Amino acid sequence: MTNNRPPIIAILGHVDHGKTTLLDYIRSSHVAAKEAGGITQSIGAYQAVYKDHPLTFIDTPGHAAFAKMRSRGANVADIAVLVVAADDGVMPQTAESIKYIQAAKIPFVVAINKTDKPQANPELPKAQLTEHQVFVEGYGGNTPFVLISGKTGAGVDQLLETILLLSELEELKNNENSPIVAPIIESKLDMKRGVLVSAIVKEGTLKTSDTVFVGQVPTKIRSIISYAGTQIPEATPGTPVQLLGFNTAPKVGEIITSTAISSDSSDLPTSRIADLSNLPTNRLKLIVRTDSLGSLEALRGSFTDEIQVIESGTGDVSESDVLLARTTGALILAFAVRIPSSVVKLAELEGVVIKSYKIIYELLEYLEKKILRLMEPTIDEDQLGTGVIIKVFDINGDHIGGTRVDSGKLSIGDTVHIKRGTDVTKEARIKNIRTGKTELKEIEAGKECGILFSPNLDIREKDVIISYKKIKTED
Repeated sequence: MTNNRPPIIAILGHVDHGKTTLLDYIRSSHVAAKEAGGITQSIGAYQAVYKDHPLTFIDTPGHAAFAKMRSRGANVADIAVLVVAADDGVMPQTAESIKYIQAAKIPFVVAINKTDKPQANPELPKAQLTEHQVFVEGYGGNTPFVLISGKTGAGVDQLLETILLLSELEELKNNENSPIVAPIIESKLDMKRGVLVSAIVKEGTLKTSDTVFVGQVPTKIRSIISYAGTQIPEATPGTPVQLLGFNTAPKVGEIITSTAISSDSSDLPTSRIADLSNLPTNRLKLIVRTDSLGSLEALRGSFTDEIQVIESGTGDVSESDVLLARTTGALILAFAVRIPSSVVKLAELEGVVIKSYKIIYELLEYLEKKILRLMEPTIDEDQLGTGVIIKVFDINGDHIGGTRVDSGKLSIGDTVHIKRGTDVTKEARIKNIRTGKTELKEIEAGKECGILFSPNLDIREKDVIISYKKIKTED
């Protein structure tokens, strides 16, 4: 039995600089082709063998939203590979990754990728790296670098040789008889198998039926699954695994141990707000559902102060989410999860908007535009009329607002804000106006009528209707 365990290697760098393509080549797989939008969106660990030496790789996402995940990857790892594209040079997440590597105090090698491209200029990233206190050989330092092409495989063997050399210098001991230490790198709810936890064993030997702890919560390991998807009886140091047996999904970054330890529960709050009547005004309210805690953490870390998260968690969008959204005026945001047809129908009935995305930067672009539109009602509007709902009637599933018109006039097709207290809760259009059985095109101040809105809103007595039109302003 060797005294050294397999090294754990983190692949870090800017988005689209070829990290996953490189890893694909190393382990002869096609993970990149399966990723939505061509970017890695959840942290994963895989094992490859080079010259009879097993190597455990952590493939960390490159998008800016995954900063915490990249930091965590570096802290779990023994060695880092900093991937920099030869045609792009040092970019924002490259610089950020350097900080994480330096904070983790682990050795690393610079992989200058995409050298097969006609516009490649390997000297560009070498020079730029000096501005971030990274001095490669030939540029005033001894940080190793390798020119590679993850696409063609050129230079990859030399990169692996360098990783093995750094690993030997680290003298990573195979502490398989020590207490278990296994950092969690992903945690999610699998609809068929239950809670699925991805971890890397750093110390000790993890066996099926072992009772382990995350913080102070005990769990009996029901099944250990290798990176290749096969069940294994045990996992020794340096081995990436998926684990079954957890009742609830632990947080990404927590440590699986042999004995109970104190746990920080301050991160990623997922409970509902206790007093829904006191929600902040002028903020975009969200209910967020994601495929994993890692994705949830990344999204929440990207939200601005204009966003109020009513509830967040992993798993498919549910009917209770729709009912909560209706009550609070929230938008449901679904990232890489299913939306059952029954939930879609209920959302349509309740006038609740559900937005579904598989690519994080498209989701963030949508939120940015949504926030700008949220701010619009306070500017560039000409008020046409106002009214107050004095009675609500439910007729064949439609919510009809018995309305007293207080100023101006209300017309079919008008865009209106529905104001509840100090909060503008909804935006809609007037679909129908009636007095008795008579349908009207418009109604003036001092009169009463019944109004049907589109969408079919959850209206209440004392809600204020503000009809408006947008006006153009000159710069």
